[in-house]
Amino acid sequence: YILHASWHDCVVIFYLNVTFTGGMKITYGLNLNLPCVVDGWPRASITWTLPNGLVLDKPQAIGRVSFLTNGTLQLRQVATFDKGTYICKALNSFGSSTLSYPVEVMVFPPRIISTMSAITRVNRGSPVTLKCVATGIPKPDISWTLPGRTTLVPHHWFTVQGGIHMTEESGLVIQNPVLTNSGIYKCNAKNMVQ
Repeated sequence: YILHASWHDCVVIFYLNVTFTGGMKITYGLNLNLPCVVDGWPRASITWTLPNGLVLDKPQAIGRVSFLTNGTLQLRQVATFDKGTYICKALNSFGSSTLSYPVEVMVFPPRIISTMSAITRVNRGSPVTLKCVATGIPKPDISWTLPGRTTLVPHHWFTVQGGIHMTEESGLVIQNPVLTNSGIYKCNAKNMVQ
C-alpha cells in the first residue's frame, strides 16, 4: 500500500528545543544584550519574563530595559538588583519553547591606589593637597576623616570645613595649615560592596 501526498497535504511543524544557558556574568554599569532567535512556522510570538516577574509580550522600552524587535532583551547600565533569571518564551499554535539566562552582576570592592608617603610635612600657611585615588566597581565614594574624627564628604563638588575642603577629584586641601591641623587624616573609599 503506497500513500501519495502532494505539497498541499504537508504541514510544516514548528519546534524549538528547550535551552538553558550557562550563567552569565556582567560587570556593574555595562550594557547587556540577551538574544532570543526563533525559527519555525507559523511565526512564533516572543515574551520575556524578568526576574521581578514582569512580563514583556511585545517590543517596548521600560526604563533601562528594552525588548527589541529582533527578540533581543537589552539591559542598559546593569545594577546589582538586575541579577536573576531572564526567560524568553516562544509560542505558536504547535508548541512553545523557553530560553533561560541566569545573570550575575559583578561588583568589585574599593582599593585605594594613592602612593603618598605615610607622613606629610608642610610649612605653616602654605596650602597642601592630600590625594586619594581609589578603584572599584561601582566607582567608590571618597570621604576624609580629619583629626578629631570630623568627616568630610563631597557635596556640590566640595565641602568646606574651616580652611579644609575636598576637591572635585576627591583630594583634601588644607588651605592655611597651622599647628592645630596636625594629626592623622584618613581617606575612606566605599561602594556598595564595602
